[in-house]
Amino acid sequence: MSYGMYLSAEGAKAQSRRLEVISNNMANVNTVGFKPDVAIFQARFAEAIQQGDVAPGMKGLPDIGGGVKTIETRTSFAPGKLERTGNSGDVAILGDGYFAVEPETGDKPLLSRAGSFRVDAQNRLVMADSGRPVLSAGGAPVLLDPTQTYAITADGYVEQGDEQTPLALVKPNSNDDLQKIGGNLFESRAEVFPVPAAQREVAQGFLEMSGANSTEQMMQLIETNRAFEANTQMIRHQDTATGSLISRLLGA
Repeated sequence: MSYGMYLSAEGAKAQSRRLEVISNNMANVNTVGFKPDVAIFQARFAEAIQQGDVAPGMKGLPDIGGGVKTIETRTSFAPGKLERTGNSGDVAILGDGYFAVEPETGDKPLLSRAGSFRVDAQNRLVMADSGRPVLSAGGAPVLLDPTQTYAITADGYVEQGDEQTPLALVKPNSNDDLQKIGGNLFESRAEVFPVPAAQREVAQGFLEMSGANSTEQMMQLIETNRAFEANTQMIRHQDTATGSLISRLLGA
């Protein structure tokens, strides 16, 4: 493979990965509590250096570089826009923290910023989209009396009659400990801790919307698609030039 074709192929591969990330963000612009991802690029050594055949800094052709590569995908945890819904089952966290919800398997709770809740047939407070039970600070599902209305106080307590049940509001040491498991749910690779009482603050009747802005994501999608097409076009041009050169050599 010619060196130019090699660089273009690496560029097309990186842009293809970025397209996947942006497409997923676009698909979740209306997902409550969704956090968008960003593909991180880095300059790549030439293949000879990557394979250990040549050391970097030898001032040869490999030092020109090997194009770019996608090294990782990072999640942006910036707060999403708050939208007033007026629904008593909707709650938005103000500041740091996540709601803890029951996993399908295992004993580690899942975390989410999505506070769209409803009461299921078992009188549990659950996530409206997945039906996963919302946990209390004690680690058990929040149970409600179906004959009474409920409210959620500004410090995150489910209030019903004379009873108050604190919602589990937790946070990890670092958001880097969180791993997406789909949609608006995260799993922490390390221990999580309760949000201090003085920092517990929620707003009933509001939702934190998706952090993916549709206009911004569309612009990135167009930009990435053009870059991908440019790289594939360069591959075709170099392939044509190589074929033409071989034909001339064979015809000489």
